[in-house]
Amino acid sequence: MEATTGSARRRGRQLVWALVVAGMGCAWARQVPFRLHAPHARQVLVCGSFTHWRCVALHRGRHGVFRGRLAVAPGLYEYGFRVDGHWRLGRHAPRVRDGLGGHNDLLVVGR
Repeated sequence: MEATTGSARRRGRQLVWALVVAGMGCAWARQVPFRLHAPHARQVLVCGSFTHWRCVALHRGRHGVFRGRLAVAPGLYEYGFRVDGHWRLGRHAPRVRDGLGGHNDLLVVGR
């Protein structure tokens, strides 16, 4: 009986949170495309602050272009690519210092 009551409370809190987010006019997450040309790579991962630096595999497409889409909430994020275990940045994103002597790409996701 208590489990049902707890589930109902959780669903109620989730509904309230969804209404608060909708009321703020916040588009919770956007599908952001990632791509990297790496014709000789076996594996390409995208890693960033939007995933708490957990890496996500991209899929190999034609002509050695790795692609993927991730749902990312509005905000500013840092990211980069792991190409066969080596850190690499994209060509077109602005860069920021990572505080460790290197750089990361900058991603801006609007509302």
